[in-house]
Amino acid sequence: MDRLLRAEIVAEVRRAMEEMNETYNEQWVSGKELCKQVQCITASFLDEYGQTLPRERGRVWKDGIAVRTTGWVYPLHRIKRMIARSELKELRA
Repeated sequence: MDRLLRAEIVAEVRRAMEEMNETYNEQWVSGKELCKQVQCITASFLDEYGQTLPRERGRVWKDGIAVRTTGWVYPLHRIKRMIARSELKELRA
């Protein structure tokens, strides 16, 4: 097996593992838990720049009106991958 083929296989396995973690094993955590798990992210950072991170919020609709909204939740594995790849250095607000 030559080096190029091996590198392609390793890259594909790595991509598949990341996809599996971020799709099937993703942990959605609150902002408070995110700050505990990833200590370089602080509560003040989330207050000011939380919209630059991937996050979701649940809403309950009744008759076309949002009657209940949950707090923000953040995908832990995806954010850790972003940190590992230095993607947090280039966030756009």
